[in-house]
Amino acid sequence: MSSTNRPIVRRDFTVKTHATSYPFISPLAQDLSGRHVLITGAAWEDGVGCATATAFARAGASAIAVVDVHGVSDDIVSRVKAAAVTAGRPEPQVLSGRVDISRWESVAALKETVLDAFGHRLDVLVNNAAHQEPYSSILDADPDVYWKTWEVNVHGLFNMTRAFLPTLVDSRAKFDGQGIMINVASSGALSVRKGGASYRTSKLAVLRWTEALNLEHGDDGLLAFCVNPGAIKTHMTINEPEELRNMLPHKPEIAGDTIAWLAAERREWMGGRYISCPWDMEELLGRKDEIVEGDKLKLNMAF
Repeated sequence: MSSTNRPIVRRDFTVKTHATSYPFISPLAQDLSGRHVLITGAAWEDGVGCATATAFARAGASAIAVVDVHGVSDDIVSRVKAAAVTAGRPEPQVLSGRVDISRWESVAALKETVLDAFGHRLDVLVNNAAHQEPYSSILDADPDVYWKTWEVNVHGLFNMTRAFLPTLVDSRAKFDGQGIMINVASSGALSVRKGGASYRTSKLAVLRWTEALNLEHGDDGLLAFCVNPGAIKTHMTINEPEELRNMLPHKPEIAGDTIAWLAAERREWMGGRYISCPWDMEELLGRKDEIVEGDKLKLNMAF
């Protein structure tokens, strides 16, 4: 038991874990040629969104859209293209843009731009954009900033799903596409801590919402699941205490390469589940029967 008399939360399902990329998930071993991908939250070179776009490029994706509320720089676009060429892949079409996923009008405009550029095909949607409020108690927090976390993390996913789910499903049918939606959650959803409660509870909502989404539209061709990117010192964590940020052990590549690996092949049994990027994916695949038979890696309450 912890000093607060709460049970210690187990966050790792696999025995083996990784802080950075490793050969089993290498994008160089994947074939995403012909695939069209949209990634939100891609403005920062040290972020999960940029690492994910780079991984898809190295895996051979043909078209990659990178968007963010702050916009995406030409340097990141060039970096994504160069990653493909360095990996011996054709240079992909890279589309950059600005979007506020919490606003439907902004998402609707993004939809028109992306689908026109991509020939109305979309194989993979990575909902990575998020907001995290400064650490403080509920009563000390700025109410607007505190609620913005939910506006982005939950309402934003709802907007992106309304806009792009039909195309994911259509592309699955018309082009034998992936039909995969990956929602970036957080291990913070699995525990409680003083400060940051809006972020943690919003990510908990994302876990259940994704499970429901997969249940509702799995028969249509959607495969949706959540990933925890890992504990990474990025711009996203800027509102956390600096001492805590400096202790975060994982690198952006563990998230980016794992997400691309997960999207390279449809694994129906993963639908609606929580997958942590630092887990060893080879070990995870080896425990498929245990996961499916026990319906593990989903939200449950023990009575």
